[in-house]
Amino acid sequence: MRSHSRLLKAVTMAGILFTSCLLALFFLFVGYMKAFAPLAELAQHHAWTVRLPEQAGRAVGWSEMGCALLLLIGMIRPLAGQIGAIALLFNQMVAATVHIAAGETGSLPQNAVIILICTLIFCLQRRRRNIVRSGKKQRASGQKDQADDQ
Repeated sequence: MRSHSRLLKAVTMAGILFTSCLLALFFLFVGYMKAFAPLAELAQHHAWTVRLPEQAGRAVGWSEMGCALLLLIGMIRPLAGQIGAIALLFNQMVAATVHIAAGETGSLPQNAVIILICTLIFCLQRRRRNIVRSGKKQRASGQKDQADDQ
């Protein structure tokens, strides 16, 4: 049973590491662009934030970079990763809605993939938190049993 638990933990961590780094790099890049690039350049790349007031679009860029950092922190603190994943999931739902309203349906597959990755990160982080909690309970139970034996 222990080897199964170790394997599950290793696979979970590998999934978190891969997906979180991938998404964090993506959102550091696009967030930076939304925060600093000229609006004309953003419009060329169909950035959904060009349909918002400029300061709101810039704030979205900053929030995307912040969420990317939360995903990276999530490798140490799972709750941070969950918060970053949920925030980016909502970000992409809004982005998809804006793309639909603007008739830019070509952007929807990208939004769908990012939503799926965010959901996967959230679920993997949740699983990781549950694995850690169950391990702590087992260790505490083992220590109690040892104390009872003495």
